[in-house]
Amino acid sequence: MKIFAGIIVFSLFLSPASINAKDSKELYSDHFIIVSDKTIDQQYLYKVKNMAEYFYKTLTQEFKFIRDEPWLWKNRAKIFVAKDRGEYVKQFGCPEWSNACVDYQGKAIFTYPQQKEFSLMLSHELTHIIFREYLGLQQLPLWLDEGMSVYMEHKYEKKPSNDKFILLKKMISEKKYIKFDDLNKLATPELKGKSKGDVDIFYLESFSIVNFLVGKWSRYKMSNFFKFLKDGYNINEALCKAYNIRTLEELEKQWMKFYQP
Repeated sequence: MKIFAGIIVFSLFLSPASINAKDSKELYSDHFIIVSDKTIDQQYLYKVKNMAEYFYKTLTQEFKFIRDEPWLWKNRAKIFVAKDRGEYVKQFGCPEWSNACVDYQGKAIFTYPQQKEFSLMLSHELTHIIFREYLGLQQLPLWLDEGMSVYMEHKYEKKPSNDKFILLKKMISEKKYIKFDDLNKLATPELKGKSKGDVDIFYLESFSIVNFLVGKWSRYKMSNFFKFLKDGYNINEALCKAYNIRTLEELEKQWMKFYQP
C-alpha cells in the first residue's frame, strides 16, 4: 500500500552539483529560476514554473510564513532539472531511489522531468524550504519538518486517499506507532538506517500529528505554535503556549483520542 509520494522523496541535507552551464538553459519567474538541460521541452518547463509559483504563494499563505527576505531577484529559489533520471543521479549525486533532493540553505531543488507525481513532490520540497526559512532553526525536530511537508502534500493531492487513516488507526490500536518521546529524538541519520516499514510509520505518524493539531484546533493556532518556535521556545514550551499541552506524553494521549475516540 502506498501511503505518501513524499516517502520516496526523502529530503536530504545535500548541496549537489548543478547542470553544466554550456549544456543548460534558464527560465525565470517572479520567485524561481528553472535551470534545465537544453534538450528539455520548453512547454514542460513552463508547467514547472507555473506550478512552482502556485505552490510558493499557496504555501506561504497557508500558515502565514512571512519571511524577512522574499524570493525576488538574486534571492530567487532554483529548480534544477536534469535530462532524465540517470543524469539526475549522475550530475546531482542524489540517491537512485529518490525523485528529488534539496539544498535547504541554497533554496534549490534537484529533480528530473516527466514524473507522474511531480506536483506532490514539488509541494513537499517547497514546504521544507519555506518552513525552515521561516523558522530559522538549525535544529528542527525531523517529525515536525517532515510532518508539515507531507501534510501539505496530502492537502494538495487531487484525490487524497483515506487509506492512510485506516492504517493509522490500526497502527494505534496495535500499539505499533513510535512513542512521541522517541519520535522527537529521531534525526535524518537514524531514519536512513531504518527499514522501509519503519520509515513508513515515521512519515505517517509525523503527518498525523500535524493533521491532528490543525484538525482539532485551527490553522490560526498552528501559526501561533510556529511563531513561538520561531521566537526561540522549544517544542514543549511552544506546545504549552499555543495549545496548553505541557508535555509530548500529553500530546500523544490527545492524538490517540483524536484518531480513536
